[in-house]
This record gives sequence, structure tokens and C-alpha cells, in this order.
Amino acid sequence: MATIPINPDRAKNNSPYIEPELVYYGSYKNEKPPIQLRIATDGAGQSGLMRALADKFIDDRVIETGCKPFAVSWIKSDTAGSFNNLASGAADLSITYHPAAEAIAAQQGFTDRSVYAWRDHFMLIGPTSNPAKLKPSSTTSIFDLFGQLFRGVVENPAAVRFLSRYDKSATNVKEALIWTTIALAVAAEFGEYTVVDRGTWWGVDKRIRDSMNVFMEQHDSDTDQTMLNPAHALDGTWGKFKDVPNAYADWTIRDDGR
Repeated sequence: MATIPINPDRAKNNSPYIEPELVYYGSYKNEKPPIQLRIATDGAGQSGLMRALADKFIDDRVIETGCKPFAVSWIKSDTAGSFNNLASGAADLSITYHPAAEAIAAQQGFTDRSVYAWRDHFMLIGPTSNPAKLKPSSTTSIFDLFGQLFRGVVENPAAVRFLSRYDKSATNVKEALIWTTIALAVAAEFGEYTVVDRGTWWGVDKRIRDSMNVFMEQHDSDTDQTMLNPAHALDGTWGKFKDVPNAYADWTIRDDGR
């Protein structure tokens, strides 16, 4: 849902320009083709997922449709910012994780389509020394492990620590945009437990991964899906190249997109 006034005419004809964090060109980097798709999101860009998807989408679309090469840009923004960027016309598509807010966005009229694109898979990780003495098993839930963590902190507060983003204030929201890039290094250095998505985990240096254990990781087939976070691709209503965000949303749920 947007927290800014909705102005369709301005969004269509005079949308604000936001400097993209990165621009992806697929196999056409030397040509520097024009941007035809602006995607507002946060973690998917930081983990490298957005680059992988955008580059493959560009190449696939040029081959399949015969269209001219084009570029995709990433507008770095938290969830609230992603809704507002879509509403203002600064973005053509946003990746969001809040179904209730997505429903309100549709009512506000600045998105006309929502596609269940993917799910972030989160992991509970911690130091190999395991000071909390976590005991994961096939029947252990994430709530059980957090209970064990709590007891570990109570019994040994100097050794057992949990690293949280704690992004409640305006400053924390801004910090959260860069937090995932340093969180694992910090947790590894100080021997802390933390929760991280799979993309970020595999995107960090192997040295960091080797210093930590994965105590819980959930999969699509698991009955308990507490650690799965559904992501939706929202198509903006007023995009200049309306067929491109629509095609991208369709592509993400195709076999080659996945």
C-alpha cells in the first residue's frame, strides 16, 4: 500500500526519476540499450538474485520476441518504498512480501496485477562452536530452536548472542538496506546466531560460511513453512513499457525463469 497521494496523471506523464542502484544489460552490456523495466525491491537486489533474473530475462525476451535489446534497472528500496515507487510511477514493477498491503495497493489502483514470483528461504545459522547447544532434528521446529536459544542466553549470556536487524526506526530502515551485506560477516566475527535468506548465505565469502553452521533450513516441501517468505511481483498500472513488466512477471513463474 502506498503512503503517498496517488496522482495517476503525474505517474503516467511526469513520474519522478530515481537513480537506480544497478542497471542490468544481459548479454548487451557493450551496447548500453535503454531501460525499459524499473524494478523496486530490497533483498533480491542485494543478494544478487535480481541481477541473475534480469540478465536471463533480457536475453530470453530478445531471442523469443525479436525485440531490440533493453536494460532492467534495480531501484533499491524497502517494502514501504517499493510500494511508493510503484505508486508514483518511478518503478514499473515491485517485489513485495506483504499480502495485506498488496491487496490495499490494488484497491488504490496503482497496481493491476500480482504474481506469486518466488519464496525466500530463510535459515537459522550460528557459530560452529554452538554455545547455545542447539539440537536440531527432523522433528525440531524453528520455535523449538529459538526456545533453546533463549535458554542459552539466560544460562550463558556472555557466550550466546543473537544478531537482529531490529529495523523499527527510520534510521534502522535505512540501515536495513545495507545490513544484509554485512550481517553474516559480523555474526561470524562475533560468534552470533542469526537468521538469513538462502540467497544471501550463498552470496557471501566461503570463509564466512565455513565458520558457521546451518541449524535450520526449510524447503518448499516442508509441512512447517514458518521460514518461507512469499514474494509477489506487482505490475504497475501506469508503466511506459507496460508489456515488459507483464512479461517479466510471467517469465518468473515459467520453468526457465525459475
